[in-house]
Amino acid sequence: MTDTAFPATGHIYKADYGDPVFRVAFDADGKTLRWAPFAEDFEAAATSETYQATYIRPGVFMVTWQEADGVTVTHVEDFDNDTVHAAIALPDRKFLTLTGSWTRLG
Repeated sequence: MTDTAFPATGHIYKADYGDPVFRVAFDADGKTLRWAPFAEDFEAAATSETYQATYIRPGVFMVTWQEADGVTVTHVEDFDNDTVHAAIALPDRKFLTLTGSWTRLG
């Protein structure tokens, strides 16, 4: 992959960290995503966020957003190797790091 355009726009992905697992849908507008735990009814449970995608190198993008409850999420999405790394800062100042598979569903 050599294109600098964000490849997830308009697609749905599964971020599988073992536990947890999420479905992430990137809207066609190129600035909104929706996410929910994978096992839940996506349309009913999805939370909408405004994100920013930053090109790192071919096939790799850093995606960031801040949720209404103060959670800050940073993903490094590797579309060539189908992996996702997440760094999540919680409002109580706890910090989580996760690595998992990144699978395009649609």
